[in-house]
Amino acid sequence: MMVPFTEQSMFGQIILWIAFFYLISLYPKYMLHKMIGEMEAVVDTLSGYTRDAAEIVKKVAREKGGVRKDPMPEIERMMDFFLIPPVDLDPYGILRKIEHILDRAEDRFDHVASRISPKADRVWRANVNSLLKGTIGLNMLTKMLRHYVEFAKKTGNIQIAMIIHMQLVLIKKIAKAQMEGVKAISKGKPIGDGIGPLVAANLIEGKPRTVAKDVVYSRTDIRGRTVHVLKADGPGATLGKIGEAVKKVAKENRVKKIITIDASVKLEGEETGKVSEGMGAAIGDAGPQKAKIEEAALELGIPVEAIVVKMSVEEAISPLTKNIASSVKKVLAYVRQSAALIEKGGHVLVVGVGNTCGIGNSKAEIRGMRFPEPKEEEEKLGLTDRIIKRLATPPPPRPEDERDERKGQV
Repeated sequence: MMVPFTEQSMFGQIILWIAFFYLISLYPKYMLHKMIGEMEAVVDTLSGYTRDAAEIVKKVAREKGGVRKDPMPEIERMMDFFLIPPVDLDPYGILRKIEHILDRAEDRFDHVASRISPKADRVWRANVNSLLKGTIGLNMLTKMLRHYVEFAKKTGNIQIAMIIHMQLVLIKKIAKAQMEGVKAISKGKPIGDGIGPLVAANLIEGKPRTVAKDVVYSRTDIRGRTVHVLKADGPGATLGKIGEAVKKVAKENRVKKIITIDASVKLEGEETGKVSEGMGAAIGDAGPQKAKIEEAALELGIPVEAIVVKMSVEEAISPLTKNIASSVKKVLAYVRQSAALIEKGGHVLVVGVGNTCGIGNSKAEIRGMRFPEPKEEEEKLGLTDRIIKRLATPPPPRPEDERDERKGQV
């Protein structure tokens, strides 16, 4: 028996359709406020990291630098420090302009570090300098994220909110790693980026000499070849004017090859600590130091080789772990093999690139160093995600199926 279509049932249908479309129109607003809430929570976390980093700088300045006056106003003033790139419409001389600005910025950091830690030695003054830079990095990351959150709230633009929301996981990981790096430097411990200087230190016997700003030099012998070794002056957190040192040593000794050793960003799925070889200058500076290495190689007509140790961005700025440090033996083996390719009596230049915090200038100074085990990140999935993953993951092939498949291929 059919129910007659009455005016009352028609009115109910219209109400249902209006409610349905109204709720659909509310969903984007709900998603926008949900994403903004999650982004604000991350901003609060990053703000906490920034405050903690500033407190660490203050603590180190008092304990190692002997400052009596509260250094926090000076630290907070530096937290908003920025660099304005030079004009590049005319590319001639742009590298010299960049280097000039970077050098003057470094002078400013050195000046502030000496003011807030007047009694600190060379090593800890360099560490305070690096801590200031780490704090500035965290502060800039926090300010940029807060800017986009406030912009999304002001405009109600869900597309902007979605773009930033999709980056939250990466932003949190980088900020957490940066904070771990600040803690490591405050204790004078090495970070992942120090793998290049660590390899170089293993090649240095005795006390090296200074050849450029914050760069030390030594020489050794490998299979009848003279090997010149450069690294940043440790164990303070310095990078040094590596390019300037390479240019000087390479020309004075007429080296036949330059080998640069540095950390390199790995791809997801690659093993941390994997060693790879390539051509070119492995150095991640803004341009001036890398250009000087390339100019020296071009002038002498020699190759520039790169040996890199793979790690994630987070691992590069976090404490140096055992799985990264264990790659030193393999890198040294590659260096010996590469040096053996030139004729006996020839000269090779080996450059350990990276932050040398916590890493001394010779094999004796780094003897007995201990490195922490890497932290394993657990896959955190909710009940619903675990069920869906289980249903979506195909079962592993049975041994008899594999045998049948191989027989079919034959």
